[in-house]
Amino acid sequence: MDILILGSTQLTELCIDKIKKHYNLLGHVPTTKPTKEGKINLPIVDINTKCDIKLSIQYDKKVEEVNDSFNLHTGLLPKYGGMDVLDHAIRNKEKEQGLTFHKMTRRFDHGPVISKITYPIFPEDSTIDLYRRLLGLGPDFLLQSLKLLESFSKDQLSCLPYFYEKPTIYKRGEFSLSEEMKEHVI
Repeated sequence: MDILILGSTQLTELCIDKIKKHYNLLGHVPTTKPTKEGKINLPIVDINTKCDIKLSIQYDKKVEEVNDSFNLHTGLLPKYGGMDVLDHAIRNKEKEQGLTFHKMTRRFDHGPVISKITYPIFPEDSTIDLYRRLLGLGPDFLLQSLKLLESFSKDQLSCLPYFYEKPTIYKRGEFSLSEEMKEHVI
């Protein structure tokens, strides 16, 4: 499977390292504000590069062509769509958060869910604690989600259920990220 990566965060880098042994990664389309690390070892390519799937990992631009596009979302959908969901989960005193792998649609963070994984939130956790937790889970979860996706026929993929609850979309800027978090996420 030929995959075009959309994103350039620390999570993107770790996921690329994990899946490059299993898939042909054609290149990446960077985010608007790539992280300082800049260790993505793939050529920068155009979003219209021919591929089997586009894979968004903390990508901060709207994807216009969503056919065969998938997203590794750093929150549990539909409850936590949008940005800065880790901060919001802590503010909302949630007991767990997670990752969602889903097919993209024209609506942000909405579409058929392929898989989800959760992890606990402890009362003393900070946003950076949650981000480190998802950095540990994300690459393996993504690899397993891609393997699961490969097991679906086109007909099965078109029959995946949508979540009908409208996702809550959190927006950036509702409060400021810590300086430590700014180094890790866009």
